[in-house]
Amino acid sequence: MRSRVERLVSVKAVYVVLVVSMSFVGIFPAGGAAFAKRAAASAGAGDTPGGTRLAAAKNSGMSESENAADSLEKSVAVSPTAGQATEDMTSYAADVKIDPASKTATGSVHIRFAPRDPDYVYLHLYPLAFTEKKSGGLWLEILGKNAVPGTYHITKLVVQGKPASYQIDGTVVKVGLGKAVSAKEGELQYAQASTQAGLQATAQATAQATTQPIDLELDFEMTLPLNMGRMSYDEHAIWLGNWLPVLAVYDASGWHLDPYGPVGDPFYTETANYQVQLTIPAGYQFVSTATDRNIAGKELQTGEITYSLQAKRVRDFSLVIMDNTYQHAETPVGNTWVRSWWRQGDSAGQVKRNHEAAVKALAYFQAQFGAYPYPEYDTVRIGGNINGMEYPGIVFLDGSHYQGDHLSSIPTVVHETAHQWFYGLVGNNQVEEAWLDEGLAEYASLAFMVNAYPELAGEQVVGRMVRGTTGFYDKKGLKPWMALSRFPDNESYSNLVYSRTTTMLWLLREAWGEQRLHAMLRRFVAAHQHGIATGKGWVEALTAEAGEDASLFIKYWLLLDRSQEQAAEAWLDRQRAAKR
Repeated sequence: MRSRVERLVSVKAVYVVLVVSMSFVGIFPAGGAAFAKRAAASAGAGDTPGGTRLAAAKNSGMSESENAADSLEKSVAVSPTAGQATEDMTSYAADVKIDPASKTATGSVHIRFAPRDPDYVYLHLYPLAFTEKKSGGLWLEILGKNAVPGTYHITKLVVQGKPASYQIDGTVVKVGLGKAVSAKEGELQYAQASTQAGLQATAQATAQATTQPIDLELDFEMTLPLNMGRMSYDEHAIWLGNWLPVLAVYDASGWHLDPYGPVGDPFYTETANYQVQLTIPAGYQFVSTATDRNIAGKELQTGEITYSLQAKRVRDFSLVIMDNTYQHAETPVGNTWVRSWWRQGDSAGQVKRNHEAAVKALAYFQAQFGAYPYPEYDTVRIGGNINGMEYPGIVFLDGSHYQGDHLSSIPTVVHETAHQWFYGLVGNNQVEEAWLDEGLAEYASLAFMVNAYPELAGEQVVGRMVRGTTGFYDKKGLKPWMALSRFPDNESYSNLVYSRTTTMLWLLREAWGEQRLHAMLRRFVAAHQHGIATGKGWVEALTAEAGEDASLFIKYWLLLDRSQEQAAEAWLDRQRAAKR
């Protein structure tokens, strides 16, 4: 996601690091690279807003975990699902009705999953974050001063067809599985023995008990909140991001029950299959994560239309309901239709510019990082003030990108498109390791922009870089590789997570060459497609490609350990020498 902070600092937010690139491609004179590199090394700049990570979490009474990035040795262990898709055992079947007049959504969601815990499962219900009025400057920044809370009610919750006990804590629902998951009694008795065989039997019994699919059904009634964020409405559209219940991730660190915070993207999700029955009034349009181009619906006697939607191997399911003021253009890119949606009265120049950027970026990223596996990719104009927000197969862009005549919308369109690879295809813990998807997406955007839109560079970029080269974050204990809850504001998050990570990657590009770096990124995407990548896994991949331990290089750039600056520079020098 590109936050409003990114817009406020304009080109700096996107391309404080572009100065480095310009030095290397000859736009700035010799010596400019050294200046740019030293300046960038003392700070960073970036892109987005996010959340908080609780290890095994608040709902289970556990304290907040020690930050995973305090040292490489303590970095988050590779998830059991890293590089693996979970959709074969996880599916969501939703039947929902959206009423634009009353701004309500009602329906049911049936989730089939393989339990990771024999006693409980946890769900994220992010709409609960907006059932009470928020206070504080950070919430005001993303929701607006006139935000109005919505409502959310669970009207039924059953497991294996029987009413289930549940507890709500913030945006997390703890659901008891009861006797739905139980190992064979005899096996458990045998497993009581304190022998190695007994321990193995315990593991086998538990594994057998927790691999049988569980069926959970949740019925809900929701009144939409009015705000400037990811889920709201205006007079022409309803946009629904992070609105359906989603299973919390359980990995080697335990349950991830992160609350919805005002900084960054506070989400961590695995892939699943979605089937959605959507009912809306006739006369309205919609666009979603699903393949919905030219889809036909079933007309009802009520004057409504029901559509059957399907999306496979995706991390979320987002939706925008639009009135007849919306128009769209579409262009094929390989096997994918790129579609752009805007409103009557929007700037024709901006509409054309944004659509062309999406088309060009998708084609470039496919060539560089691997095929885009979905039939459609939609960019959708919404209301609000989010700048840009990515979801599988669809991104939200606020109205400022469709007004006037300017180039500042292009970096946002490109960045959100890059997220289709880094977040969409390659998942990660966006709460604890936001740098992994945001940094790679920002680097990919920069690599594309340098060649496709060189007019965005120049003196303005230099000015933004100078303002972005701050050296005090380390004194405050801030760094790119830390949990979202530790960032005091969106500006520090932006300056560290995006630009510093991007600068690091651009220096790798300079040392190795674009072809080698992009080949590594292609392999990284292929290895983790539809699965979960980790920071630890990235360090291992970097070490393997470099042929020597990359941990000191990472400590300097991502942990902001200034004692490792010379070691990081020496590591880069050796990489340059090896290239020659």
